[in-house]
Amino acid sequence: MTRFAALAFPLAAQLASCASAPTEQTRGNPALSPREPAAAEVPKPAARAPSPLVRVAAPDKLPANLVIDGNVAEWGSLLPPPPAGRPPSADPNPRDAPSHLAFALTKDGAFVAADLAELSKDGIWLAFGFPPSAPAPSGGVEAHEARFERMFRLDKRGLFQVNEGGALVPVPGSVASMAFTARGMTIEARIPVAAYPRASAAPIPDVLVRAIAASTPTPPKASGDDRIRVAAPEPVAFEPHVDLRAAVYRQNLAERRPFGLSYSPAAPDLLETARHPGKDTSSVVTSEHPLYVPERKFGEVEIGYSNAVVPSIAVFKGGEFVDLVDIGDIGEEPMGIVERNKQIHVFSYSQTDTLDTAGTQAGWSVLAVGEDGSVSYPFNGETGVGRWEKVYEIHSEKFDWFGMRGVPREYADEETPRAIEILWRFDKQFGGYMPTTRPLTTLPAPRPKPKKKP
Repeated sequence: MTRFAALAFPLAAQLASCASAPTEQTRGNPALSPREPAAAEVPKPAARAPSPLVRVAAPDKLPANLVIDGNVAEWGSLLPPPPAGRPPSADPNPRDAPSHLAFALTKDGAFVAADLAELSKDGIWLAFGFPPSAPAPSGGVEAHEARFERMFRLDKRGLFQVNEGGALVPVPGSVASMAFTARGMTIEARIPVAAYPRASAAPIPDVLVRAIAASTPTPPKASGDDRIRVAAPEPVAFEPHVDLRAAVYRQNLAERRPFGLSYSPAAPDLLETARHPGKDTSSVVTSEHPLYVPERKFGEVEIGYSNAVVPSIAVFKGGEFVDLVDIGDIGEEPMGIVERNKQIHVFSYSQTDTLDTAGTQAGWSVLAVGEDGSVSYPFNGETGVGRWEKVYEIHSEKFDWFGMRGVPREYADEETPRAIEILWRFDKQFGGYMPTTRPLTTLPAPRPKPKKKP
């Protein structure tokens, strides 16, 4: 053995004994593994299923100089897409829906801007409408209410409407444009007024909208309260006679509250009322009435007749609406209109159709419209007669006189009722019509009334 080998052997043994001996840091503690184990992997969340939900909102106003070109940037934010992996809210109009739509109802059309993704990326079903006031649903009522909502399909082919037979048909006068994006598609469209459903308010303050992915070839059924109320940028009204139509609605809803008072925005001068035929609430009968029928013009003042539910006289001056006067309590329609005393005088007569134990009510009224459009009632109706056993009206062709003939239930101090005649004539000093009464020996038979022209 060489000298170097003899020295190396004891040195190696000494180093081995040092390595196996515990140090102050490891004495009494388990020794560390020379290799750390790998950290446990966190499982990835399951991918969220594509959503059909569409968030619906109303812009405060339409974009200036709006161009229907599929670029929705001019509408501002339509809300960002939801965070990845987060399920959409259960809210019927969830802010975190993957698709977003702005809907603006105006008198010139309905404007739509949409950013569509996930199940809506190829198009959506879009419905909007105005709910009528109606009783509990039934077969006939549901068919009536269906006219107050329109369903459309908006996709890369354009805008289509669902007709009464359930088929998709093009919408005349509509404009639609789209652009493809990494998420799906953006769409802009204009729906013309002619495609609006029936309206149940005047003016229209808001609209009910529902939108969902067009993932089925047929439109979805309404499920619960899935309609979103969207305010119009400003109340929507249609010419002509905007103010008169609003006054008719205020008057009818305040006094009679009819169900089904409505009009088509494409033909706003025709008002429709609805009713149940008798006690049959399973069906609906509708009637159509002109909003306004002009009758007489005097200088700048014009008056006409409006009869939706409450018979009324409409007053205009210089083409501007002034007033709507209810004549429903005194007659279903004017008996005559003449110019007298620098005014337009409208004559109305009212009579109950049946005789009850208290007797028949009957009476005349005169409404006068002045050159300034003001309304007055130049008529003294005090006759001393409350109820009649029998009665009928009489008048001259020019309404120089008018009145009633009949047998009153009670008159003055007479114990035995007898036939009388009450006539009104214009009194210049009074500035109106004053009555005179005379007894009749017998009650003449009333003259047959001329038939109304069809």
